[in-house]
Amino acid sequence: MRPNTILFATAFATSLVTSCVTGGDLDELDEAEADLWLDEEPDDSLLPLTADLAAACPVSNTSINRSLVVTDASALAKVPFATVMNRIKATANVATTQTNAAVFQSWMKTFGATAAAGDCNDTNIDPQRYGLVCPRPAEAKLATINPFAAASAVTFKPVGLFNRFDLAPSNGANCGEYRIVYAMSSTNPNIGGRGFIIFEATLPNPTPAAGIAACLPVARFWQDLTADANATSRASKLEKFYLLGTAIPGFGAVVKAQNYGFANGVTAAHGTGQVRTNMFIDFAEWHLREFKLRRTCTNSADVATCKLAFSHVTVKTNPANELFTGTHAQSAAFRTSFAAQVAALIRPNVATLAMSTPNQFNEFESVSQRLDVNYAGLANAALRTAIQGSLTTLNSTLTVNNVLARATTQTCAGCHQVSNGAALGGGLTWPSSLTFVQIDETSALSPALTTKFLPRRKAVLESFINNRCAPAALAAMGNPDDGLTIGGSPVGAAN
Repeated sequence: MRPNTILFATAFATSLVTSCVTGGDLDELDEAEADLWLDEEPDDSLLPLTADLAAACPVSNTSINRSLVVTDASALAKVPFATVMNRIKATANVATTQTNAAVFQSWMKTFGATAAAGDCNDTNIDPQRYGLVCPRPAEAKLATINPFAAASAVTFKPVGLFNRFDLAPSNGANCGEYRIVYAMSSTNPNIGGRGFIIFEATLPNPTPAAGIAACLPVARFWQDLTADANATSRASKLEKFYLLGTAIPGFGAVVKAQNYGFANGVTAAHGTGQVRTNMFIDFAEWHLREFKLRRTCTNSADVATCKLAFSHVTVKTNPANELFTGTHAQSAAFRTSFAAQVAALIRPNVATLAMSTPNQFNEFESVSQRLDVNYAGLANAALRTAIQGSLTTLNSTLTVNNVLARATTQTCAGCHQVSNGAALGGGLTWPSSLTFVQIDETSALSPALTTKFLPRRKAVLESFINNRCAPAALAAMGNPDDGLTIGGSPVGAAN
């Protein structure tokens, strides 16, 4: 460590260590830290992080409506659907002749079943044959419209910006997810119902070797919005954060193709980040699906031959029914995996319940209007025995049905509708959505968000900042790779 860094760290620690407090009863967060101060030769690019510690600390009274979820009209006006799609295309480096409408229509076409690659009947979709509804004619009708046209009768309008800093992995592999939710508005007599598209970008950590501590400026950016009483000013800052990449030195824009699971090539693996749809077109069966971006070229040396596509992927943390009933070849492997999740499912707070599902067990859609995820009604005797074994080992008084009901809450369908008001044992009841959604077309928020999940995310954000009030605290934190986020959920969990 360089002498000037030592002097700064020592002086700063002396001045702040007595006033720094942790942010609530969040013991699991204390281990999810990185050590910026133990590097023998710290990167000079990290020195702004050191200076950032001099900001007001500890923090408290964070405004949920400014720092966790933003629904101000001035901020939403900065992220119209067309602007976001334009930036995604530009950063994907595809042919300029591929219009927003063409990308959207090819995406919505995947709800249909044709001979074209990428449609829901593609052999690469649902390789485990868990089953998904294909085609979905109602949603496939969206492939006939252009929501970007000035006179379009079907449009998608932003209704909320979500700060999911709590989803940052504890090892700092990235700095969390930052979401934009769009809701469908339709006056088209042939396309009714409801529809939502959620862009869920993962923000890269520019200095991953520094671990999660390097994400402190991002946490600071969002928490600082609380003190800005001017909606226009906050909107400008959020535009810089999401679109321009000028909000935080060293961090790029959130809206970038590479942040939505981008894969470059036909066989390339997808990265982190995703786009999810929550569709109820024509009031047909309400369901959720997940997509990631893929760039393909007929000639990799010629951008004009390159196209962007939204590819179907599994819906995370949505294990298939057949795995619970024991009727699938993967059932035995799933039984072992699920029994290991019991500890996270018996936590005493609904906002901290968690479940990790290896991808081979996940379905390609999560349906909110069936009993598909009613796992307590599906589990066979062998799985129940395995769960009870875990409960006994953990000295838990919860029942097997309690665990299975809690597992249902972790699925998309459970969180959005199926688990509303469900008794989970241990005095817990799952909070309600706004009927299939957590934010609606008017930007209203669900009771689940306002009473449980947003307060939890606020506590995580404040705790993360306050645990770093003094440089001396950083040196004792370590940099675990425990597979968890700083919020305590498994990395990659859906909710």
